[in-house]
Amino acid sequence: MPSFQMNSYAKVVLSGLLISFLGALPFGTLNLTAFDIAASQSLEAAWWFAAAVVLVELGVVRLTLIGNERLHLGEKFSFYIIPFGIILLLYLALSSFQASVAVSEASSKIGLLPKISSAFVLGLLLSALNPLQVPFWMTWNKVLSGKGVLKKSKTSYNGYLLGIGIGTVSALALFILAGKYIFSNYDNYSTVTNILMGLLYLGFSIYLSYLFFKKRLNLKIQ
Repeated sequence: MPSFQMNSYAKVVLSGLLISFLGALPFGTLNLTAFDIAASQSLEAAWWFAAAVVLVELGVVRLTLIGNERLHLGEKFSFYIIPFGIILLLYLALSSFQASVAVSEASSKIGLLPKISSAFVLGLLLSALNPLQVPFWMTWNKVLSGKGVLKKSKTSYNGYLLGIGIGTVSALALFILAGKYIFSNYDNYSTVTNILMGLLYLGFSIYLSYLFFKKRLNLKIQ
């Protein structure tokens, strides 16, 4: 019996780890921001960013495990949080474009926008205002529960959260280390990287705007 429980626990930990690790690998705002922070600031700042991202993600997953019916998570939650995500991404896009102009010009300029100096706070905001992670984890929760991997028990939930935390940290670590040690000539390309990060944030804000108006149209039709 203990052996069976250990195998079940290991399976749920591994499932959470693989899902979070593979889910964090495709290029997105979180992993590329971690890369940029490691390249432009420091390893310590990048790890603080990663810690904030994981902290919020684990909180979101724990809430989704409580149940969609009890907390009314899902479409309506995403609908209300998307506008805040759009505003934050537009803010970061403008900040990045502003930084690229300041770097390309020799004169020091007064910033039009204040910069979020704390990597931890930035990680909290970017992760918390990501509306896509709620449906993502709710879907995987249902899949794993349906297959009997994720059980309604404290031990199973804790193992699941442990795996998710390890998986997300491992994926972000790849981008952090790449930003710090592979992309070593950041100063020579800071203008280009600021423009690319600005375009990344702008692109995701446009995508979220599309999702928002699509959801709004569907709600009106309903």
